[in-house]
Amino acid sequence: MAFIRVQKLVRDTDGNITSGSAAIKESRYVKDGGKFHSRQIVRERLGKVVWLSHDGKSGIFLSPQRGLVSYDSVSDSFDEVGRDDKRLSGNVEVFPETEVHTVFGDAYLLMNFLVKTGMADILKETFPEESDRQRVLCHILHGILRDGSRIGCDCFMEKSFASYILGDIPFASLRCDTAYFTMMGRDHTRMAFFKAFVERMRKTHPGFGRCCYVDSTPLPNDIDNNPFNALCSHGVESTSIQTRLVLVLDEETGLPVWYDIIPGNVLDISTIMTVVNDVAVSLDITINSLVLDAGYISKEVIHAFHNGTEKTFIGRMPARKGFPFKTLYHEFRPSLDKGKYRFVRGGHVYFGKRKEIVLFGEKVYAYVYVDKHNALQRERNFMLDHPDEYDAMKDKEKDWLSVRFGYFVLLSNKKLTPAELLTDYFGRTDIEGVIKTSKEYLGLLPLSKWTVDTVRGKILSDILNTIIFLNMRKTLDDSGLSVSEITGRTQSLMCFRNKHGEILVETPNKKVKAYYKLLGETIPASLKISDFRKKVLMS
Repeated sequence: MAFIRVQKLVRDTDGNITSGSAAIKESRYVKDGGKFHSRQIVRERLGKVVWLSHDGKSGIFLSPQRGLVSYDSVSDSFDEVGRDDKRLSGNVEVFPETEVHTVFGDAYLLMNFLVKTGMADILKETFPEESDRQRVLCHILHGILRDGSRIGCDCFMEKSFASYILGDIPFASLRCDTAYFTMMGRDHTRMAFFKAFVERMRKTHPGFGRCCYVDSTPLPNDIDNNPFNALCSHGVESTSIQTRLVLVLDEETGLPVWYDIIPGNVLDISTIMTVVNDVAVSLDITINSLVLDAGYISKEVIHAFHNGTEKTFIGRMPARKGFPFKTLYHEFRPSLDKGKYRFVRGGHVYFGKRKEIVLFGEKVYAYVYVDKHNALQRERNFMLDHPDEYDAMKDKEKDWLSVRFGYFVLLSNKKLTPAELLTDYFGRTDIEGVIKTSKEYLGLLPLSKWTVDTVRGKILSDILNTIIFLNMRKTLDDSGLSVSEITGRTQSLMCFRNKHGEILVETPNKKVKAYYKLLGETIPASLKISDFRKKVLMS
């Protein structure tokens, strides 16, 4: 049974307690030792005694862990103490801020990174109201630092050092933050952010946004009455209701410069030109180069980007009617094994040959490739898995099978060597990496919002997080460490807040110091909440 043990209790002439400390103790059975086979141990230190009942079984204490609390040893329970509690005799000086340990390392590191990279300035320009900026920062910290866990934004903030900096936000509202996603979903918010972002990036990268990739990805969802939904089968094994995210990625930095969402079945020249015109008018970005998915290649695209136009494009030829996909194979088949057309890229040996062709009445270049590695490996697998079917094939079919799984054709109005063009095309994998990052690490899916504005807002929120995440990843490239590893391991660094509005940071270990150094930061022994708040919020 627990009881209260009081030490050095002192009262003044009026009987008020002026000093003394207390702890919760309990007797525990000791098998071989101790008087009466029991020993009294301290279960929890209650700190300073503020008020104590006559029988000593209950009281009010200033606990270093819990703040001002009431404890009853009979029921073994704690209760909150209000300022109007009669037992305090009007002594409100016993209401200092609770010195609660919170997670320091990850949030402090990320917030400093936002300041150093200029993202804090961009957020101030995009969200001039400090309350809006605080709410955005709450979601940024949660989106990047939760690392795939299911913890809600409200619970994340309550356990984080960031709660001291962004404490004007009712954290209970963050669990279902409709107001935030609605604000983020407005067109002027997206426009204001990308204008500020592009302006900032061009200070260090003058050509930012001049040469871009454009691609799209399906976003399956069950949102009723979503105008962006349409029946779509592109990129999936069966049809489903989807929205499509169209992303424009800067070639030099690999960062998004714009995005849009469209109905899931719209993949045509109008989609591309709408995006091109939007960024030209709104952000003064001229997209000079396009790398397109096969779903975009059509008669209209060939007419718009034939040889002689200012804009360049690379696109994968679809294997459908109207395109000489198999015709080019038969024409180039005698050359497939000739060494003069071979080159190595990414550890794979390729056949590559260029030819100018007329497609839909326009001159374009067709680049025919065979990835010898994939073709041979998958041909071997087919022969082992389907021996009877292979034996029944005609010689012509076996010849096609020998290249089928590595054969592809790229279309372009750029006249380069096959090796050079393939390198440009594989730059498109950068945009796929961005989309993968958004989907797998930052929660782009599922689209668990139910209005047009909140759907738009969630996507902008995830794109913003993606930009920050990619910047951190780029900074860590030479270290061989991932962003998740850095943020996860720095969570071991804790802090607590004292009654003077200061943060006292625990002594970091060598590894945490090293992780901070990778991002150019040091760990303070202490800092004032008000000073760091001004630094982060730019107020």
